[in-house]
Amino acid sequence: MNILHVIPTYKPAYIYGGPIYSSSALCEQLVADGHKVTVLTTTANGEVELDVPPGVAQNVDGVQTLYFKRVTKDNTNFSPDLVKYLYKNIKNYDAVHIHSWWNLVAIFTVLVCYIKRVRPVFSPRGMLCQYILETNHPFQKKIIQAVIGNRLLPKVKFHATSTMEVHEIKGLYPKSQVEEIFNFVSVPEQPAPEKAPIGDKIKFLFMSRIDPKKGLELLFKGLSMVQFPYELTIAGPFKEDYVNQLKALTREYGIEAHVKWVGPVYGEAKFKLLHEHDVMVLTSYNENFANIVIESLAMGTPVLISNMVGLSAYIAENKLGWISTIDPVNIKETLEKAYAERDRLPELSKLAPILMKRDFDRKRLVNKYLDLYKSK
Repeated sequence: MNILHVIPTYKPAYIYGGPIYSSSALCEQLVADGHKVTVLTTTANGEVELDVPPGVAQNVDGVQTLYFKRVTKDNTNFSPDLVKYLYKNIKNYDAVHIHSWWNLVAIFTVLVCYIKRVRPVFSPRGMLCQYILETNHPFQKKIIQAVIGNRLLPKVKFHATSTMEVHEIKGLYPKSQVEEIFNFVSVPEQPAPEKAPIGDKIKFLFMSRIDPKKGLELLFKGLSMVQFPYELTIAGPFKEDYVNQLKALTREYGIEAHVKWVGPVYGEAKFKLLHEHDVMVLTSYNENFANIVIESLAMGTPVLISNMVGLSAYIAENKLGWISTIDPVNIKETLEKAYAERDRLPELSKLAPILMKRDFDRKRLVNKYLDLYKSK
């Protein structure tokens, strides 16, 4: 097949977190399976631009990628040149896959698909949940939904990454076609080495983009109420002002001495850090999937996540960790349960990588995406 992916941000713009990894991994696997893949994206890299020639096809890990300049420097990522290219060439592809929402790249692509009578696959990437709808410019979002979303999105083929996201989409568009397919998650091919025995002090790790959505304030409050010995390492890209607020909160809660900040960690260093900790924690207000959960389990590190993380049902079903609510008292109780059950950690560390290899096999997943592309 000749497949077009339209993605507002693409590697090496890793500042945008999980979607960059999962979307690029999908494109690379499609190419490995003999399909032709083209990615249309922008030069967005946070507040700066990627150092790439705009509008010129680049080979990015085997994937033909065209980066177009954006004229807005915020998350709208508007690129007139991308829209022009799309309008002229969209009928040359067998399938079109749009990633994300609430940016002008995705919105204009949906509009072009409608005008050109192309039915795309659309991955909201968690952008259609109530948390996102009600935060960060909710009035503007309501207008976009009324004018464009509610008219055109029922016509797409939805891709959801978790059962939770299926319910979110169906809540908005009950009659829409929605297929649940896990994200592609890249992990080291070599099995993780055996983990060191756990002592009395449990080592927690938060590893994700440091953002209000991630519920770190909730985690800090929960940790401030526990009595057992612990340390918490926080890793991930951040904005200085917000991290300073969080550091002030650790002082207010009296947990500053237990918390270590290490900044962004990528590649082999990321997986090494995951392996060195006992439990990865993610008490987010909302996550449609959360690649880091799978990356952690692949390294033999169980997880403690909120029930607002898309993978929470999968974790609970396979008994791969602990699930809390987003209530700080319940987080405290769940942390205490994890500490009390820490003798389970060696067993979970052996089981988790086996299940990740089974359930996130790339060949198995890519065939599901291809079936969705070919469906009417």
